[in-house]
Amino acid sequence: MSLIKNYINYIKEIISGEQYLSDKDKFTLMLHLCALAHLGSAVIFLCFGSILLMLYNLLSFLVFESLVTAAKNKFFKLVIVIASMEVVVFVTLTTLGFGHLLNYNLFCFLMIPAAFYVCNSIKDFKHPFAISCGVTVLSIGTYIFSVLYKTESGVKLVTMHPVLTNVSHIINISITMIFLALICFMFTIEMRNSTAALESRNNQLKKLSTIDPLTKLANRRSMSEKLNIAMHLLKKDKKPFSVILGDIDDFKKVNDTYGHDCGDKVLIMVANTISSQMRDGDFVCRWGGEEILILVNGNLDAAKSLGDRILNKIRESEVVHEGRSVKVTMTFGVCEVNESLRIEDFIQKADSRLYYGKSHGKNQVVSSITVN
Repeated sequence: MSLIKNYINYIKEIISGEQYLSDKDKFTLMLHLCALAHLGSAVIFLCFGSILLMLYNLLSFLVFESLVTAAKNKFFKLVIVIASMEVVVFVTLTTLGFGHLLNYNLFCFLMIPAAFYVCNSIKDFKHPFAISCGVTVLSIGTYIFSVLYKTESGVKLVTMHPVLTNVSHIINISITMIFLALICFMFTIEMRNSTAALESRNNQLKKLSTIDPLTKLANRRSMSEKLNIAMHLLKKDKKPFSVILGDIDDFKKVNDTYGHDCGDKVLIMVANTISSQMRDGDFVCRWGGEEILILVNGNLDAAKSLGDRILNKIRESEVVHEGRSVKVTMTFGVCEVNESLRIEDFIQKADSRLYYGKSHGKNQVVSSITVN
């Protein structure tokens, strides 16, 4: 009972995309169904009194069950060849015995989608299209033979067993439909999972293209997009915003004294500290080197207040490197944006105030420059 429950859960996980249908599972499922189909056919032919075909189907049942082991050992090419040849031989034998009156030639149609699906979804096949086309030609040839071949003895047997003939029709049509539905199901699930994996990969690539790998802050490209949006909202809705450009004081000295590993730790600490102070609507990025640019959703006073808060948090923070405590400070230049400015203009304005702070003691937030 637990085995059935586990199998049902596995199917649910495949449908939901939490689990992938492995190559071994594809073959195992299809081979077991083929084996069961032959076991049912053995019973049908026993009822018809055809002992030879009954024994052949019992042998085919054993062959397909043996191919399950081969599939689990990843002998996929061998499985494809033997399974395809078995279907051809089976349809040929039933045609010689009964013609096409029992609809066993429908199995020829199953070989085509099965070959294209399996050969093209499994990486082991170097020339999947060529193999699929070869199976298609073989299937068409076998089907044409089954339609053109006439046998009087087969007609007599079928005429003598009309109910059994109808049962055979229903079973063979059902097997064909179920098998086609299974292939479509597996193909659909695989396509959906592949699409989900591709979307996930694209999201990862997009994230990598917009995130600074060291600090995990947004990068310059991402900030440029945000600034363009903010400018649009400013012109359209008069929604004010400001920018803060910050730079770590004496960062070169940190690298020269403690090494670049320590410098990286300092950058990460600064990034984490600033991120922790962000409000809804604010946006921070690593602008370049040790420079941090913050887009503030508010006027100059709001930006100045945020800058002061960050400044104090940076002062209180430290980095422990090789047992030594390393502290840094930052200088910030703040600028409120107006509609007449271009993005380059207000960035330059913030940079000028940052430079002014650097040359007048560092470790401060500069929102205006006093000219003597």
